[in-house]
Amino acid sequence: MKNTGKRITLGVTGSIAAYKAVELLRLLVRAGHDVRVVQTPSSRRFVGEMSFQALSGHPVALDQFDASAGAISHIELAGSDLMLIAPATADTIGKLAAGIADNLLLSTYLACEAPVVICPAMNTRMWNHPAVQENLATLRRRGVVIIDPGAGELACGEEGAGRMAEPSDIAVRAEKLLSSAMSTDVINKVDLEGVRVLVTAGGTREPLDSVRYITNRSSGRMGFAMADAALVRGAEVTVIAANCSIARNPGIKYIDVTSASDLQKAVEREFKRCDVLFMTAAVSDYKVSAGDTTGKLEREGKNDLQLVPTSDIVSQLQGNGNGGLKVGFSAEYGEDNRERARSKLHEKGLGMIVFNDISRADIGFESNLNEITIMAPGRDDIFVGKTTKRECAERILDQVVELLS
Repeated sequence: MKNTGKRITLGVTGSIAAYKAVELLRLLVRAGHDVRVVQTPSSRRFVGEMSFQALSGHPVALDQFDASAGAISHIELAGSDLMLIAPATADTIGKLAAGIADNLLLSTYLACEAPVVICPAMNTRMWNHPAVQENLATLRRRGVVIIDPGAGELACGEEGAGRMAEPSDIAVRAEKLLSSAMSTDVINKVDLEGVRVLVTAGGTREPLDSVRYITNRSSGRMGFAMADAALVRGAEVTVIAANCSIARNPGIKYIDVTSASDLQKAVEREFKRCDVLFMTAAVSDYKVSAGDTTGKLEREGKNDLQLVPTSDIVSQLQGNGNGGLKVGFSAEYGEDNRERARSKLHEKGLGMIVFNDISRADIGFESNLNEITIMAPGRDDIFVGKTTKRECAERILDQVVELLS
């Protein structure tokens, strides 16, 4: 996250998802923002104010009628650069839409002239109720940014939509509002809605025997960051994960594979119905030549292993009925690395390629940071300096949206 020093008011309401607000606060403070927390009375049943006070460095605002609060009033809290309400219960959403101000958080909202972001969290049946949806529509018309909940297992044990969005996703959207001159109605627009995105992630493994294999250092972090970012922007996302041990997003479909051959079969099958393919997986360039790889190679004696190239998956992909856009990723090392990446753009029939220099130990493999150059035919290269892989993903998606439009 790039901008620092902004003033944010974080409102927390009475939902089991209040524990996620603690992580959201941590991310915002770590990004350098000055965050003031205001809790509704019911939210304190789930998370006490001391957790928020310790992380924010400020007393938590609790009661609009508490004289000891002094300057911590709804007017002061409203004077922020951004207001976040996460989680937002159905009750709070209804009161916001109706203009009711019977607690400090609601009073702050009515006095706030800064952008407002609401992150709903509730049971699926409540989320789907016409009253809730009408209230959300009212707030959207007024310029409030709504970050829709994800789907998955809920606290009540049911499955469905209603899980508050992940704190990392909320923090990214908040950062966009803080760093952009765009109005909230533009931010509210989900620019990949209806787009089917396919992402490959991780590193393939090619067996030497039943115990050993050839692989690489790719963790899958870049691919998972691409998938999470695309989901937040409205895409239908499928990830083909090659040996990834990263936490998974309940709103994304995952297909697990092991070898380059497994990955190729899955990509060929899924590419037929996707609009954009992000080929972020690091595919092993070599495998053991045809033969039996069961058993175990012994230390004693001579073991002659013949390696042969694996298939170039993205080059062999045939166009699909959707005219699918293929985005390649090129991890290069040594001199002329940029030009090698550029040549792949044309040789592999790609609509875009993302280049990064793996000679640096501070970015790339096994790191949450990266530095990339985005290349596309007929367009100027776009350099993205050292930043998080999630921010890199956002910048890549910005360019994809332009190409698709």
